[in-house]
Amino acid sequence: MTAGESKQNEELHDLELIISKLLRVGVLCAGIFLLLGWLWLWYNNGDVLSSFTTYEPRGFFETIHWALLTQDRAMLVSMVGLAVLVLLPIARVFLTGVLFVKQKDFMLALMAFAVFACLIASFLLGIDL
Repeated sequence: MTAGESKQNEELHDLELIISKLLRVGVLCAGIFLLLGWLWLWYNNGDVLSSFTTYEPRGFFETIHWALLTQDRAMLVSMVGLAVLVLLPIARVFLTGVLFVKQKDFMLALMAFAVFACLIASFLLGIDL
């Protein structure tokens, strides 16, 4: 193995570690936001399960808008945690595509970016957020 190959392998390994750390920190942050938001909701409202007696489907942005109008900061904190949790796999797919490009494995990079495009399209076109 030449010095150039060794340096490239080290860079790829560093990128894999960055992706791994990003996922760990992201899950930890999402969990903290969700826990803080839920505890805050419980502290403010007492019985937080009382609102679940009837099913009222609401989209993500509708919930955010309602929380902003009512200044429900506890709900906003919870929604930040949920958004981070949902965005982590999307970031993972994108960064995996970048990793494959750096490895010069263009077929896998193409597949990763195709999956990324499908995920983004599903959010923009088909899912009522």
